[in-house]
Amino acid sequence: PVYHPFRLTPEGNRREVVFNPLKENPDGSYSMDFDNLEKVADEKCRLLILSNPHNPAGITWDRETLRRLAAFCHRRGILVISDEIHSDMALWDNRHIPFASVSPEAVACSITFGAPSKTFNIAGIVSSYAIVPDPQIRQRFFSWLTANELNEPTLFAPIATIAAFSQGEEWRQEMLRYIEGNIDFVIDYCKANMPQIRPLRPQASFLVWLDCRSLGLDHDGLTDLFVRRARLALNDGEMFGREGRGFMRLNVASPRSVIREALDRLRNAIMEKA
Repeated sequence: PVYHPFRLTPEGNRREVVFNPLKENPDGSYSMDFDNLEKVADEKCRLLILSNPHNPAGITWDRETLRRLAAFCHRRGILVISDEIHSDMALWDNRHIPFASVSPEAVACSITFGAPSKTFNIAGIVSSYAIVPDPQIRQRFFSWLTANELNEPTLFAPIATIAAFSQGEEWRQEMLRYIEGNIDFVIDYCKANMPQIRPLRPQASFLVWLDCRSLGLDHDGLTDLFVRRARLALNDGEMFGREGRGFMRLNVASPRSVIREALDRLRNAIMEKA
């Protein structure tokens, strides 16, 4: 499973999308499947879109995994677009490792995208940035941005971005501790009140991937349970690919009282259905 615009945007630009699903481990976590990547990445593949940290599973990819991916893509002439929008939200003792930092091969074949919008809750400002360490790739990409008049943000965007990163650290740390508390609350609540739902503890971000397969519901039944019965608007797992079937994605960037009410509704809906 992966953030759905990674598929929709290339398809909307009339490109063929090749899928490299993650491997699900016994504990519910995920790993990259390099054997499958070798099989699906043929000579037509020119671009790999990486979610780092991963959305929706909240994975902070380790250095060795990123090095291996960089070596594979550099050897085959594949450009890596590393979406690192959740990079400032590593939780507990986890650490985000920028893709371009892991090796000379990563430097030579990557563009990194980021934004302050998730961390500082300023998506409405519409601010984002690109880091392109290779001069040839940078010239090609920035020239395209300039030619299409996509290189100049609104006046508020750079001001807000500079303010967030230079003056927002105390707020960021408090926010992360609160998010950690919300995640612990969700995990404990599910274990005590609805063990059919198993949350995957994210290593980064405010998104919790809920494994609902033990409920034994198909896609329509799961959507009906959450939306019509519990009156909750979560993202259904199949939005992130067929590997997300039976999952739901929960945003816990809310007051804990709101999270508690949402879980109470879901518990009651499950009990009524039973």
